[in-house]
Parts: sequence; structure tokens; C-alpha cells
Amino acid sequence: MAGPLDGVRVVEITMFQQGPVCGTKLGDMGADVIKVEPPTGDPARGFMRIIGTQVGLKGRNYYFENQNRNKRSIVMNLRKEKGMEAFLKLIDTADVFMNNMSIEAPQRMGIGPEALLARNPRLIYAQASGWGRKGPDANELSFDYTGIGRSGLMMSCGERGTPPAQILPGLGDELGGMVCAWAVCAALYAREKTGKGQVVDTSLMGSLMCMESLILAAPAILGQEFPREIRAEAGNPIYNHYRAKDDKWFIIAHLQPDRYWPNVCRALGMPELENDPRFNSIEARGENRKELIAIIDEKFATKTRDEWFGIFKKEGLIYTPIQTSTEVINDPQSLANNYVVWFDHPVLGRTKMVGFPWDFSETPASIRREPPEFGQHTEEILLELGYTWDDITHLKDEEIIP
Repeated sequence: MAGPLDGVRVVEITMFQQGPVCGTKLGDMGADVIKVEPPTGDPARGFMRIIGTQVGLKGRNYYFENQNRNKRSIVMNLRKEKGMEAFLKLIDTADVFMNNMSIEAPQRMGIGPEALLARNPRLIYAQASGWGRKGPDANELSFDYTGIGRSGLMMSCGERGTPPAQILPGLGDELGGMVCAWAVCAALYAREKTGKGQVVDTSLMGSLMCMESLILAAPAILGQEFPREIRAEAGNPIYNHYRAKDDKWFIIAHLQPDRYWPNVCRALGMPELENDPRFNSIEARGENRKELIAIIDEKFATKTRDEWFGIFKKEGLIYTPIQTSTEVINDPQSLANNYVVWFDHPVLGRTKMVGFPWDFSETPASIRREPPEFGQHTEEILLELGYTWDDITHLKDEEIIP
């Protein structure tokens, strides 16, 4: 069954993660995504070597695999006239051009939005940068880490009074790619009504700020920052995380604390707390939060997490485990909803991959092809553009293609 973007052609010049993720999400939804690579290739192909980690099974690189499925790869040298000529022919057939270069780089190459939209007025020209197209730092370079730091995310995690929280890599790029794919879909919809293409501008900074909008609304609207939390001093002790006897952590989450307070007391086996004047209202629990959390901590340390979950279910509490990444990948809920999917990889065999955050009843997302080998589809794509085998031979002789 075809995906919702079946028939849409995306041409991308991307590297590392933010841009490639955008292309993969569009490919998951059925688009024909063509990854244009220079003779040196996307540096992500060797990324695990860069950071000193194993390349992966059978020489494959899991970093590249994750964000380049559902694509075809063509290698061409855009520094040479005939390479640029072939690229522009490809743009003539495209619905979307996607890149995550710096704002100035496409302009220097002669493939900025003005040039490509003049050639193909229906083109969606998407650029996912670090800081957006405007402002004093528009042309500054960036990576995932810089976006995470400048957006405020590192100061929105961790406990109050501690240094900026270390965030595992890739979160900013992944979100930036998702936001760009979302914007591309909206622009394609607008084109159906107007017939016109347009420039789509997204960035690491803007994407992360959008994710943090609740946190950032406090200084924006109130003129004061949302304070970082301290677990042992949570203002609502029954909206907090705790550790069980087996050292497994879990969350109880009750934003209507007066409604659920009796249920929590029964679950704890401490009915006497319900009407204790120290804890019998939202205000009282807030004033005495350290004392109450210490009591709850001590109680939760008497049973395993699974034992508590059986009790929580009986008492109608809202709860969930805090999981490791391995637990998430094997979570039955993740598998049931295709958030994690199985894929028959021609090299790696049957393997799990992170799936799709959305579901379509009539046009489902899917993994149709593995990430491409370097230049794997160069000849195939050139033939689609009308080149002959003799033309391809000449392009190879002139080192336009490998």
C-alpha cells in the first residue's frame, strides 16, 4: 500500500543528521528520496570511526543506517559544469529540494532558493539550518550539541543547582529533521491550492524552542524562569518519580492530586495519611513536601516495581516505568504501534529499527529499502533523467560521477 507522499520526489543534499532525518521521514511516508552526495560522500558514513566507536555489524554504520533508509544515492561532482548540469536536470523533476547546509553555502554553489525556484517555480525549497535564515548568527555553523545548549534544553533538564545537564547526542537533530519534514508537508499542501512553490526555513534552535514552549512561556509571559525541579522537593509529591526495592524507577503522575490522594494512600497501605493535617490538601502537601516524599520513598523501597504496579493498577493510579533505551525498543507498546518495526535488511538480516511516530489507516508508512550504498543508484537515476549509457561513460571518464 502506498504512503501518503507516494509520487513526491525529494532531492536532498544533506549530511550527518538533521537533514538526513528529514529526508528519511519523507521517505517513510512514501516519497522518492534521492540523496545527492559529493565524491567524498556524506561524512556520516564514517561517523562511528570519528567518535571512536565500532562501525557496526558487517561493516555497516548504525548512525548512517538510522537516518538514510528509503533513499536512493547518486554521486556527482557539482564543482564541474556537467555535474551541475545533471543536478539541475534532477531539480527539474523534483517536488522538494532539501538541504542542511549553512545558509550561505547553497548561494555560493549557485543553488540558492532564487536560482532553483526560478528554474522550477513549483519547487519546495527546504533548508534546515542551525539558527534560521535571519539574525546576527544566521550564517554561523552548528551541530546538534550547539542547538541543545543555546535553546535552553540543557538548563531545562537535571536538578536545580546542578551544572547544565548532559543530553545524549542526536535529540536536537532528530527533532529538527521532524519539524522540517512537517513543514515540507504543509508547503506541499499549500502548493496544491496555489500552484506555487516556496522556501521552507527551519532550524535546530527553532525546533528545540518549539519543543520547550511551555518552559519558555514563563520568561516570555511572566518575566520569570520556570525553576528546575528537585525530585526530593517536588511541589506535588504524587506527580514525581520514585525508586522501588529492586532499584527500578517509576513515575506516578497525578495532576488532580486531591482526586487521587485517597487512592495513593490506599496503594501505599497508609490510609492514615489521607486526613493527616500535614498532607490533607494540595497546599498542605506542598508545604510539607520534603517530609511526605521521604515517607513515600521509604515505603516504595519495600516492594519491587512490578509488585507496586499490581497495586497501582488495582487502585486506579496513573503510573509508568522509567525505561532504559533497550527496554523502550522491546516495549510491547512500541512494537504494537510500529514505533519500533522489524525490517528484513539485505545485509544485516532481520533487525529492529525505530519506526514511525504517526499512523495512517489508508496510506501507511513503511520501510521499503535499506540505506543506500555510496552512489548505489547513480546510473539508475541518470537513465531516468534521459542520459544514455554512452553519456554515463563520458561522465565517468570526466570524473563527474564515480
